Amino acid sequence: MVYKALIIAVDQYNSVNDMPNTVNDALEIKRLLLESPSFFKEQDVQVFQGSISRRTILLSALKSFFETAVDTDILFLFWAGHGAFIDNEGYFVPFDGNIYSPNISMIKMSEVRDLIDQTPAKTILSFFDTCHSGTITRNIQQEMHRGLEVKGSGKVLIAACTASQYAADRAGHGAFTDYLIRGLEGEAADRNGDIDVYNLYSYVSKRLNEEIGGQNPVIKSTLNGEPLLLKRTINRSELTAVKTATNTIEQINSSGLSFWLGPIITDYDEFHSKNKGEYQITLINPDSKIEQALRDMRDRDRYPFAIRDEADIVSIENIDIKSTREGTYIVVNLKGTGERNNLIYSEMSIGGGMGKTLTPDDIAMLRIRRILFGEKVTPFGYGDSLVESMISHPTNAKIQVIPNIISSLASQGYTLEKIRVMIVGSLILTGTIDKIETLSLTLDNGVITKIHLIGYRPKYYSNVDPMKIEVNEAIDISI
Repeated sequence: MVYKALIIAVDQYNSVNDMPNTVNDALEIKRLLLESPSFFKEQDVQVFQGSISRRTILLSALKSFFETAVDTDILFLFWAGHGAFIDNEGYFVPFDGNIYSPNISMIKMSEVRDLIDQTPAKTILSFFDTCHSGTITRNIQQEMHRGLEVKGSGKVLIAACTASQYAADRAGHGAFTDYLIRGLEGEAADRNGDIDVYNLYSYVSKRLNEEIGGQNPVIKSTLNGEPLLLKRTINRSELTAVKTATNTIEQINSSGLSFWLGPIITDYDEFHSKNKGEYQITLINPDSKIEQALRDMRDRDRYPFAIRDEADIVSIENIDIKSTREGTYIVVNLKGTGERNNLIYSEMSIGGGMGKTLTPDDIAMLRIRRILFGEKVTPFGYGDSLVESMISHPTNAKIQVIPNIISSLASQGYTLEKIRVMIVGSLILTGTIDKIETLSLTLDNGVITKIHLIGYRPKYYSNVDPMKIEVNEAIDISI
């Protein structure tokens, strides 16, 4: 008997908005499977995410996972990401999915269902947290203290919603997966601490209905006799307590759902960038202060904007605010103003004594250190006032230089994701960096201990590659 798992978290897309929460979902599911002592081994748990989650790669992985299994294998499949329902056909949307050519760019839910139907393995648990995922259950054949253990046999599919519904995504997790995790951690357990799949489904369905309504999970199975039994695992609150008592280290490599728009630094629920320089952000039930700030912003048309690893100066094309029984929905449409870097001034150098020169790239590094750490060091032998002007007031900047931004935002209680997105905006919109390759912040027991930045300067000459700039340093800032 071998326990095998395939976890798919499609968090990035070529043609639709990204879903960073799916990675959180995948990591929690993997943690549940591997929590020691585990029935799953690390080498038997595959995780696919990011740009590797392409159609051909995922199809190959799915076929290998199911077709090479033997009858005694216990298979666990989890899929989180976008789902589509086109011409009465359900699709899982991979990284390279395109709604205009679903048959050649997406994966039919029926294909995955057929793989589950036809695999030699007799015991399969599969969970799907995507919109329209209930489609996969149509026409299916025949209608833990630690570690996830499966007892019994049969094939079970649990989908986050019906074929016609959408799956909610909030608070760092898909709503379905959040309750799935809580249920597996013990909230769906009986008096003996056991969880069978029907109790798990009932728990998730009840909690989703209480919170959201309009999202009804679907279960289909070929179980005979006793239901599949799952043993409960360590829950997230226990895990957090254990980590706090020892030494918890967290690394933030993305801005998550955070964005910066003028006076606002907050989280979005949906983000679309259909064309270059055109952005659409949706906020569901935002804080009243955020809502009022957005209402006030309709009177002006030029704001700094940063999201993920990009930044722009934008105008507000439209703000649509709708109030329904379910809450307030705000859709903000933004458009880049098309402001360009001044290539002449951005290439200015500063001469010093003994034939020394501060190049534009040297000045950019001084400005980076001013922004990140608040450093005010001026190299010896240069005019202090001129160097200071180039660092603090670059002619090429679209916004003012904000010194010591990490410490300043941390002292105001901003999260790492919000601090990160402000760094992105500050570096790009001051003309200091054009492209960010890596930007990570390390948090150790509530203290930011390290920042790692790799970025590229604007490319001013077609025959000269842009300079790569890297900062990889320890810091000590409480958050």
